[in-house]
Amino acid sequence: PLRPLSIVDPRYFPVMGVETRRASRIIAVDREGRVLLFQFARASGERYWATPGGGLEEGESFEEAAAREAREELGVDAVGLVPLWERTAEFPFAGRSVLQREKYFLLLVPIPEFSEAVLAVQREEGISKPRWWTVGELAHAQETVFPESLAALLRGIRIPPGAGS
Repeated sequence: PLRPLSIVDPRYFPVMGVETRRASRIIAVDREGRVLLFQFARASGERYWATPGGGLEEGESFEEAAAREAREELGVDAVGLVPLWERTAEFPFAGRSVLQREKYFLLLVPIPEFSEAVLAVQREEGISKPRWWTVGELAHAQETVFPESLAALLRGIRIPPGAGS
């Protein structure tokens, strides 16, 4: 089960030289059980794969952010979001260190072909391309995938019959 965040928890207050951020991430699964990841490129040219999703806007809950990101990046109404897990990640981004609190949600609706409007949002977000991955492909990926433990995390969830159909 997900743990509620405490408003007074010092992990979520700014730390010297570290930007704190909250983000919702989406585990979109198709009818073959594959998960959708987006490829991004750092300024250095290094490429990596990550789940759809993004930072919370002012006054937004994790669930509201996940639904908004599903509309913007995937072009779907996320009425079937199921909370999965949460984690804290620290990583470099645009020349600064970021401490990010993330909540992951399973998306139980089919993903359509991306419209031109959705593709434009993806380009604005720095998404190079989408790819559907099997858990086996993720477990043996030579490319960088975030979160690093995604294959193991996916093995620990039960995908309901008909998910992503």
